[in-house]
Amino acid sequence: MTSFNVAGLLQEPPGEAREARLRDRYVTLGPDVELAGPLDADLRLQRTNRGILVRGRVQAPILRTCARCLDTFVEDVEVTLDEEYLPTIDPASGAPVGIAAEDAEIQRIDAHHEVDLRPLLHDELALTEPMHPLCRPDCPGLCTVCGRSLADGPHDHAEDDIDPRLAGLAALLDRDD
Repeated sequence: MTSFNVAGLLQEPPGEAREARLRDRYVTLGPDVELAGPLDADLRLQRTNRGILVRGRVQAPILRTCARCLDTFVEDVEVTLDEEYLPTIDPASGAPVGIAAEDAEIQRIDAHHEVDLRPLLHDELALTEPMHPLCRPDCPGLCTVCGRSLADGPHDHAEDDIDPRLAGLAALLDRDD
């Protein structure tokens, strides 16, 4: 569970804070960010004059696919969170809070006064994906002929078969004149 009820914190004056720790937390973030194990986080939820500020560090093992050999590997990543959440309902009156045009992109506290970190974790961990993830820096990749992994050792290939459409041209190469 990556949701925190902040109803009490919303009643506090600006500057008040709560500490939260996530240890060995298994979460599903979506098909494009696959965790290879539990994540750990040290978070600080602080009351601002507008809402709740979430700051902290998250460590997670991410399952990646090597760009050269297509094998999967696990990479441990650490991200820093720094995000403000604005309420959708006034905790004192229960009335809906209007959304200003400049605040349209800011994360929202839901109607139950809960901050859900799952979308934020998804976005931050997705940004750690390198352009070309490698299982190791010297990964040899795949054979261009048969597609087998070059890390398995050397392998030989039979004579190249000539495309039947080009067989007539190949006969010209065999002539001695």
